[in-house]
Amino acid sequence: MFNEKNVSFVNRQKLWNFYNEKLSKAVDIGYSSDLEFYDEDLAKSLKENIAQFSAFKETSFKNEVEALLTDGKHLRSKSDFKNEALKVSNDYNYRWLETERHQTIANAQMAAKWQDFERNTELYPNLKIVTVNDSRIRPEHKALDGIIRPFNDPFWKTHVPPFDWGCRCDVVQTDEDVTDVPGGFQTKIEFENNPAISGKIFGGSAYEENLPEDDKKEAKRIAKQNFENATLTQPREKQFKHIYKDKSNGKVLEHLLTKKGDDYKEIVSLSKDFAKKGKIVEILPEIYKDEKDIRNKIFPNLKSENSNPDIKVGNFYADLKRPSAIKNIVGNANKASKQGAIAVISDSKLDKELTDEIMKERAKDIFKNKNYQFDEVYFYRNKKLILFNRTGGK
Repeated sequence: MFNEKNVSFVNRQKLWNFYNEKLSKAVDIGYSSDLEFYDEDLAKSLKENIAQFSAFKETSFKNEVEALLTDGKHLRSKSDFKNEALKVSNDYNYRWLETERHQTIANAQMAAKWQDFERNTELYPNLKIVTVNDSRIRPEHKALDGIIRPFNDPFWKTHVPPFDWGCRCDVVQTDEDVTDVPGGFQTKIEFENNPAISGKIFGGSAYEENLPEDDKKEAKRIAKQNFENATLTQPREKQFKHIYKDKSNGKVLEHLLTKKGDDYKEIVSLSKDFAKKGKIVEILPEIYKDEKDIRNKIFPNLKSENSNPDIKVGNFYADLKRPSAIKNIVGNANKASKQGAIAVISDSKLDKELTDEIMKERAKDIFKNKNYQFDEVYFYRNKKLILFNRTGGK
């Protein structure tokens, strides 16, 4: 790495992977999927934050190493540069990283603990800060010992342990009386955070604060891209979370990268309706058309090479369409067909009532149109699925 004048893209990617993998595993230790009330959305959010933290750390490391090319006035010799760069590497990639790993575990454990607090507020409405109170306690942490505030007090958005690197303070539930909060305590930016509320392991970081604005934007872009790529390279079954199960054994799974646009709630609603009919439904992500291997994994047997249907229902794909006018129904159905998906026509945006007669006529028009390649079309009226097929049945 230190035989070149800058940190190459390949090495930057390796560094991000190294940081992200180590800290993501720390999240899993502190916030385990074995927890009784494990929240997949919270776990995803915590790991997205780790992806971004890793990108800021990697960019900060790159900048520091490249700044060592000179001693302020003159270009360093190769051996001198390498010696100085190894010192920075030891801080970033060993000493600090191990501290960050321990802190990630502690913050993730606090997220789990907070969820337990939330379920017991009727018995214990308040929370209390407790310290180890030995000779090693930091004076500013000792000042917080015994503070009691209501569970829903805004104070806890920014003041849950750990309060600093290596902090051993804790918070417990209590029914003791509320106390005042002493002034003058300022937490570091990394710790001004409640992971269960914010969905973040680190509320901020010195790495981010010290970067130029352009570097911050680029690091955020890289973090988002890398997080998505890391998700998409997992085994397919690990990329979906269960969000609904029906007594008919139907269920709804949602991909971890599903985008929650303005039609998301309706997609979830119709997916549940399919599940009530005993179907296994997958709510799908958007995948770029040039990512062929990934598309084949996420969209098996989809005929279209560049489309992103909303859901997979058993062995077929379906796409929700919300036309604004009755006259647009056929065109919307054809768009779904072009995506390799059976059309589900919703009445949620229509300019007039979707009557039985209109559905019947539009279904006939859809099947007559040569651009519609399927033998079924669904209407989603008043949040209920209604099926028409090409042979005239309903």
